[in-house]
Amino acid sequence: MINKSISADQINQAVNLRIQHFHEQQRANLLTSSPACYPHFNHYQPNGQWNSTTKFKRIVFYHARKAGGTSTASYLKKVAETHGIDIELQEWRAAEEPGTNKDTFYVTHLREPVDRSISHFKYEGRWSCRALMDKAFVPTKDNAFKLETWNQTAGHSHYNREDECFGTTTLKGPINRNPDPPLDDKWRVHLSECAVNCYTQWFGGLNCARWQVPFEQQYEVALSKLYKYNLIIVIEKLHDPKYAQAIENFFGVEGILKRGVPPCEKQSHKANGDNPLVVHNETRAKLTELNRLDLKLYNEISDCLADGSYEKIPKWDGSRFLLNHSSPSQVRIYNPWWGVF
Repeated sequence: MINKSISADQINQAVNLRIQHFHEQQRANLLTSSPACYPHFNHYQPNGQWNSTTKFKRIVFYHARKAGGTSTASYLKKVAETHGIDIELQEWRAAEEPGTNKDTFYVTHLREPVDRSISHFKYEGRWSCRALMDKAFVPTKDNAFKLETWNQTAGHSHYNREDECFGTTTLKGPINRNPDPPLDDKWRVHLSECAVNCYTQWFGGLNCARWQVPFEQQYEVALSKLYKYNLIIVIEKLHDPKYAQAIENFFGVEGILKRGVPPCEKQSHKANGDNPLVVHNETRAKLTELNRLDLKLYNEISDCLADGSYEKIPKWDGSRFLLNHSSPSQVRIYNPWWGVF
């Protein structure tokens, strides 16, 4: 049952317990290795432990917008087709909590946050995709939005959509008995355009203004969720052929470098080519300051790849998957907002 009456106090109580449990897991060496450097085929369980015998039959890929996700999603669809397993693409809403669904292998990706934010602005923040797709629309510098106003949680504005801020469950019993109090993946937060601390919002799923969760706590919840993933692909590292090869070896499938094309990519590329964007130093510095938590999260996850050593990325282990669960003709990427494609 949809419940819009969950109070800020209840949310913050659950968040505080969730963060406390995350720190306890880190002290117990359960969530200390970044899935960017130490990806694996273990399954995180609701009791806070790892299972090394689960046979996966579903990949969940969380698509962080304008971070190379369209290309990565296309590659993972090929992986699913090759091995006969299901795949689901998630984006815009709060990322699914690993351990929520059994038999699920979790993958996501990250890109340097300031570069991601500027790329997102050029894609649909400077001119909307809807306008760019209109053949009668002529993009110019005069009808463009300014990068200097691209400085809010939802792009040019602050995220405050109360109609899309609700949970699907009440708090399930005494929250002190639940190792990860119920920050349910079905708590609907629809965030498509984003300029500031977007990873913190997407992976934390707690940016509803009514819930009054401080960004520092949203960051902790987002980080705790990311540490439960099986693999986090760092997009910039794909320029290193050794890293790209390591990712392909991990899945046993070639093609990670094949580019995908988002819906209005061609139009936005042409519009920005005709009207070159000048990014002033002070504007980039401001975005860097505003994205402080996302930069901290990105560095926490990706710094372990800095030495260019990828020996800790294992090769494909087909014994950990329920292979040929789906035939190639049946494999589709499912997006909860768009359906199957």
